[in-house]
Amino acid sequence: MGEFTGKIRIDRPAAEVFAFLSDPTAMPRYLETVRHVEQQGPGRIAMEGEAHGHAYRDEGWIEVQPEARRMRWGSDRLKDYGGEMVVADAQGGAEVSIHLSIVPEPKVAERMERESGAVDHAMRIAMERTLGAIKAACEGSGDPAPDAPRSADDLPDSRPFGSSATLNPDI
Repeated sequence: MGEFTGKIRIDRPAAEVFAFLSDPTAMPRYLETVRHVEQQGPGRIAMEGEAHGHAYRDEGWIEVQPEARRMRWGSDRLKDYGGEMVVADAQGGAEVSIHLSIVPEPKVAERMERESGAVDHAMRIAMERTLGAIKAACEGSGDPAPDAPRSADDLPDSRPFGSSATLNPDI
């Protein structure tokens, strides 16, 4: 299983950043492939979106631990996929750390190798882009209005990570 980590400092209070990121319905604001997230009850979500020209809908679990400012998630269908995000206090702001465990399906791994040279490299790039999109959404820089039409140019390309983070059935 591939293990990927990343972190970024955000110039907003940690409690505010965690409140935003722990709301699954906010995911379309920082994960490019996600168009809609629906909570299906305690600890359950369904996501819809589009990645590489293919629409998807998938379901999974999510565990929010407000006292630790930690969120964990996984897919019902993809047993080799899961992640964790922690928001910590940092000087004058917050630090967001993400840990992702994933084994891309063979066709997705082939595409990632073709486009980036290696799956690990593609995932590191995607992690950085996703963290950048989180920073932009939290700090308000470059974040489109929640109801505004979105295009691939609105946010950094986070498809490899964003797809997996959204429980995309293609990964």
